[in-house]
Amino acid sequence: MSFFIYFSLVFCLVAVGVLSYYLINYKRKYQKFQVKLIDEKRRKESITDTFELLMDHSSDFVFRYNKKGMIIYASSNVERILGFEKEDNQVHFTELLTPNPINDKIAGHMSGFFEGDQTIRTPVFVEVYDAAKQTHMLEIFEFPFSNVDAEVEYVTCVARNVTSLYKTELELKESEHQQAMILQAIPDAMFTLDRECRYIDYQVHNEDKLWYRPSDFLGKKVSEIVPGPLGKIFEDAITNAFKTGELQTLEYEFGKPGAEENFEGRIIKLDPDRVLIISRNISPQKKLEIELRKAKNAAESAAKAKSNFLATMSHEIRTPMNGVIGMTSLLAETELSEEQKDYVDTIQASGDTLLRIINDILDYSKIESGKLSFEETVFSLEKVVYDSFSLFNFEASKKELSLNSHIDENVPPFIKTDRGRLRQILLNLLSNAVKFTERGSVTLNVELESMSAKHAVICFTIKDTGIGIPQNKLGGLFQEFTQADSSHSRRFGGTGLGLAIVKRLVKLLHGKISVKSEVGVGSEFSFNTRVKLASKKNLGEAILNQTEIPNDKSDQLISNEFPLKILLAEDNSINRRLTTIFLERLGFIPDVAVDGLEVIKMVKENAYDLILLDVSMPKMDGHMAAQIIGDMGMSSPPYIIGFSANAFQEDIDLALESGMDDYLTKPIQFEVLRNKLIAAGQRRFPFVS
Repeated sequence: MSFFIYFSLVFCLVAVGVLSYYLINYKRKYQKFQVKLIDEKRRKESITDTFELLMDHSSDFVFRYNKKGMIIYASSNVERILGFEKEDNQVHFTELLTPNPINDKIAGHMSGFFEGDQTIRTPVFVEVYDAAKQTHMLEIFEFPFSNVDAEVEYVTCVARNVTSLYKTELELKESEHQQAMILQAIPDAMFTLDRECRYIDYQVHNEDKLWYRPSDFLGKKVSEIVPGPLGKIFEDAITNAFKTGELQTLEYEFGKPGAEENFEGRIIKLDPDRVLIISRNISPQKKLEIELRKAKNAAESAAKAKSNFLATMSHEIRTPMNGVIGMTSLLAETELSEEQKDYVDTIQASGDTLLRIINDILDYSKIESGKLSFEETVFSLEKVVYDSFSLFNFEASKKELSLNSHIDENVPPFIKTDRGRLRQILLNLLSNAVKFTERGSVTLNVELESMSAKHAVICFTIKDTGIGIPQNKLGGLFQEFTQADSSHSRRFGGTGLGLAIVKRLVKLLHGKISVKSEVGVGSEFSFNTRVKLASKKNLGEAILNQTEIPNDKSDQLISNEFPLKILLAEDNSINRRLTTIFLERLGFIPDVAVDGLEVIKMVKENAYDLILLDVSMPKMDGHMAAQIIGDMGMSSPPYIIGFSANAFQEDIDLALESGMDDYLTKPIQFEVLRNKLIAAGQRRFPFVS
């Protein structure tokens, strides 16, 4: 019994020992397992922290969605990229999608992973809203995660924000689309060629309607399509375009033989290996250019013909007028009865009127052709006003008109501008005022508008109490060939050019003109002009020019002081006789020639001090005669005064260039001729005081 108890006790002790051993060993293993679990958790947390840290510095973010399309995870940087907080409630993926058509197939694509019929296809592009409802384009790489039963539990996605790239591509595509539309709208043919001058692309409209087929050009060189010199010109231009990078332009003819058309080619370097040729049909422009050139030539020919006609008419009218006015002045100095004197006065008045009309036509022609000269001199304004008024004293006295003038005290006494043109304006306006005024007065007021250190603006106002002008006629008053009363029964004559010339002359003097008028009350013409102020340097000269030198006309003979041997060359018998009479009154007996050849012959046979040389003569004109005389190499050549009815400045310049020393315009005035002869005599006989 005791043995049994002893054995049982031993067995129990052994059993307890074994059990204790296993319990202690299990406890140790359990403790090791707990440590391992803690380490694994820490390792996972470390990996997660490292991943999140990596995501925080990345432009990509990670998210997961499940079978229902719910987003079950998003990396922390989703807040930085899209503005969503990581702890936000779960949302369905489709709630973030925009209406962009690019998203239309995304729902079926997502469900395909979970239904087993979707293989991995990366990347996919979706457009989503961010937290602020701004759109973003995402490039997504998808990785499905399956369990032990091979069922997809969720899909992990790596998303990259490619919004800027997407927008750039959209802008690029839009730009390309616009460029394509522009190119399609361009009617010109365009060809792309390589460095070997070989056609590689083209764009044309209505190829079927062309006589050539651009599609046949592809792969061929320019020399094969455009043979001959033109092909070489094209190849050189293409080479220059590649070499310089600059636009090359050329014009050429191209087409079926006998039906060639004009083209303009523009060659542009696109890149190091391509050039673009734009070929434009310019045949219509060329035809228009030809027509415009013809019209221009015709207009120039017409203008030249008109100018020649006016010059011819001026010469032909002035030539007999020279005789009429000259002989009339001589006749007026003879003993006449009162009735005869009245007739002579009428002839002189008519002649002066006719001469004024001719001068108007000439002035208008000069203005229209842009040949009107402008010459500045310093002069007394008061003297110009006085001289202008004095010419109308006789006519005004016959009508019992009162002529009045007033110059404000602050108006500069001496000014610098074109004296002749200013006087011409005043004469035209005063002439009209006296002409259209039957009773009352004509008044001229001169006022200063403004003045600076070197310039002044002066206003002239001519006011009359004449017939006046209707309001509906004022608008066309300054137009050429226009009169307020253009009917055949009008009371007053004229060319209708006077005021048109005045307007042009006022503009030439840097001014403007205006008019106010009332029928039956009178008219008021005002114009201003910008003038220079006289400097101290030229003021003395102006005062000297203003001083009149007494001239005793009772002693007209100048031949005693200046014994000039004179040759008169004039083909017109009346003018020849008139000029001879003028010379005889001055004490000269001239030799006479009737053409240029006779002038040359007489100059070779005689030594003349002075030649009065008509420019227009038969057989040889005055220009040629003057040139031949100048080439004779005489030790003491004659002083040549040319004279002609041609009064244009270019006529005067041509005469002086041909070798003439001076120039007279017909009708020749006795006093002007006398002064010219005195100047020639002083030059020929400088010792005579």
